[in-house]
Amino acid sequence: MFIIFIIIICTVPSICQDNSDYFPYKKYNYWEYYWIESCCPDTIVSLSVFDSVDNEGRKIAVFDSYFINPIVPPAILPDSGTYTIDSSLNVFSNFTLTGGGCSEEYLLIYKLNGKQGDQWVICDVGGGGYHYEMARIQEIREDVILGVPTKVMWIDYFLAADSTDTTGLGRGGDVLAKGFGLQARQSEGWPGIILKGAVLDGILYGDTTNVIVGVDDQNPPFGLTNFELNQNFPNPFNPQTTIRFYIPERSFIKLKVFAMLGDEVRLLLNEEKGVGYHEITFDGSGLPSGVYFYTLQTPTFSQTKKMVLLR
Repeated sequence: MFIIFIIIICTVPSICQDNSDYFPYKKYNYWEYYWIESCCPDTIVSLSVFDSVDNEGRKIAVFDSYFINPIVPPAILPDSGTYTIDSSLNVFSNFTLTGGGCSEEYLLIYKLNGKQGDQWVICDVGGGGYHYEMARIQEIREDVILGVPTKVMWIDYFLAADSTDTTGLGRGGDVLAKGFGLQARQSEGWPGIILKGAVLDGILYGDTTNVIVGVDDQNPPFGLTNFELNQNFPNPFNPQTTIRFYIPERSFIKLKVFAMLGDEVRLLLNEEKGVGYHEITFDGSGLPSGVYFYTLQTPTFSQTKKMVLLR
C-alpha cells in the first residue's frame, strides 16, 4: 500500500490568509492614509502600540492615530483606540462611526468571520424612529491592495427603525483588506481616508515616505531646489540606518531626530559642510520601536522625512 502525501505551498494571500488577517493588530504595525479633502488634504498615520491576551483568551490591541501635518488627533480615527478580538473573530471597539448614542463602553464593529449580507445590531439607543445602530457586510470581493492580490470586506453602518432593515440612514462605512486591515473609511460629515502605505510585520507596502510632516518642516525657498534629503536606508531599521543628503553650497548643517510627537531625541550634525553628498549613521539603540522623524536644516532650507525603528 502506498500513501501519498500532497503538500500545498500557498502563495496567494487571498487564499492562504485566515480571516484574522482582516485585522492585523500586532504591536508596531503601522499604517498611513490619505485624508481626502479638496480644501486641505493631509496624511493620517496609525500605529499599533500594544497587543496582549487577557485571562479569557481575547486579544487586546491599542492603536494611536494622528495627523502628520499638523500633529493632532484626527477626527476620523481615534487618537487612542482600544480593540478586543474574541475567539469568534468579533472585534469590539471603544470607537465606532455610528455609536454616538450607544451607552456600552465597547461595541461590536467587525465580524471577521462574517459573510456577505450578514448584519448585526451595534446597539439600541432607545426611543422611536431610527433607534438601531446597525452594521452590514455589503460586499466581499477579490481586490489588489498596495500591489498585493487579496480580499476586501466592505461594511456599511446605518441607522434603522427595525433591526431587520437592510438599509436606513447611512452613517458611513469601512473597507477591511486581508493582510492589511482598515483600507478605507468614509464617515458621515467627514472626508474619507484611503490606505497609501503600511509597515506590517516589518515589511513595507506602498508609499510611506513622501509626505509633509509637522516637525519644523518648510518648503525650500524658490531657486534652492538642489538641496536633497534622501530617505534613510534601510527603513524600517534595527538598530542602525544611514541618512544621506546633498547640499549645493557650503552651509552650516543641523541634522536632528525627533520622536513622533515632536520631542528631539538626537542631534546628529551641528557643523559646516561642503558641497556634495554626505551621509551619517543613526543608531537607535536604547530607543523604543516606533515612528521617528529626521530633519535637515540649513540657514535657507529645511526638510523632514520619516523612519520606522522596528525591534
